Amino acid sequence: MKLNRSIILLILVVAFAVGYLYYSQSPQLAPIPAGQPATLTKDDLSSFKDISLNFSVLEDARFKSLRTFGESPVKPGVTGKRDLFSPF
Repeated sequence: MKLNRSIILLILVVAFAVGYLYYSQSPQLAPIPAGQPATLTKDDLSSFKDISLNFSVLEDARFKSLRTFGESPVKPGVTGKRDLFSPF
């Protein structure tokens, strides 16, 4: 009985030591300087209104030469293992 308590105590001490070493080496967050006000941004979709997409890659000959490989659409077959617990 005394050996079991000693082993449990040893495991707890080692666990705390490992936890302390792990978390003491984590990077610390740098404090925000008090002189600079925090900048807040509005979280909406207005920042995307000026985005333009370049579709010229779709006109490239290499893109147009791509072909479908294999079966399309894929026809699912019988897959997986037989259910061992299903009734016969």
